[in-house]
Amino acid sequence: MLGWTSHVALCKRLRPGQSTGYGRRFVAEADTWIGIVPVGYADGFRRDLTGTSVRVGGEPRRVIGTVSMDAFAVELQGEVPIGTPVTIIGHGVLAEQHARAAGTIPHDFACGINTSPLRARRVVIDA
Repeated sequence: MLGWTSHVALCKRLRPGQSTGYGRRFVAEADTWIGIVPVGYADGFRRDLTGTSVRVGGEPRRVIGTVSMDAFAVELQGEVPIGTPVTIIGHGVLAEQHARAAGTIPHDFACGINTSPLRARRVVIDA
């Protein structure tokens, strides 16, 4: 079983007209809470995953803005505490879902996850 988790590193309210992501890809039309997750394309969370969903505190949340090298943003229902768990894969978030959003296959997506100890901690659980 593959699992990939992180956390909310920053929670911020965008006012109308404020943006997140390279090139102002997401511009808030109304007050919008966002969470910044410290995982990006250098970790294997591809730039073409904008619009896919992850779970923040167990709730599905949409990835917004452009995925950067070291982070991505999620749209939140309201303010959440720093450190709130984010499930990128596992517990109902499937690699197939991310692969579909990226226009590829699950194996291609999974093989792209960077397991370098400089980027992410890898834990193998022998069931």
